[in-house]
Amino acid sequence: MINQIYAGTPTSRRSPLTSLNTVTAGQPVLIGALPAVALDTAADVAAETPTFLFGGTFALTVTAKSSLSPSVSAAIKPGDAIYADGGTLDSASNFTTGFTLDKNSSGVLFGYADPTGPGLASGTTGIINVLITKGM
Repeated sequence: MINQIYAGTPTSRRSPLTSLNTVTAGQPVLIGALPAVALDTAADVAAETPTFLFGGTFALTVTAKSSLSPSVSAAIKPGDAIYADGGTLDSASNFTTGFTLDKNSSGVLFGYADPTGPGLASGTTGIINVLITKGM
């Protein structure tokens, strides 16, 4: 294929040229506006540039709220959109970390509650399966 750099797959992997040395395996991050999950811990790989997965389903901590301040509870059902809310942008690497995954549509779309479930009761925090689709 002409001009194709990477063949896209549901679990496309990339190792960015820059990263944060604080990234840990399994951590959700935004690289620019692209949602990803770290496959490696930065401190454990060469040049502290771990591999990130830009698609697939991951067991991630999610809060069943549509607003954190003021706190507004909202149940999360399979198929609901999940957003990265808040966090800290490192301008040198363009990584955002430390955000909350929730139902606040003013955040950055991260993915969807996997249709296979489970969901989350209103106002609770728990680990659910999150399907990342934006980066595919």
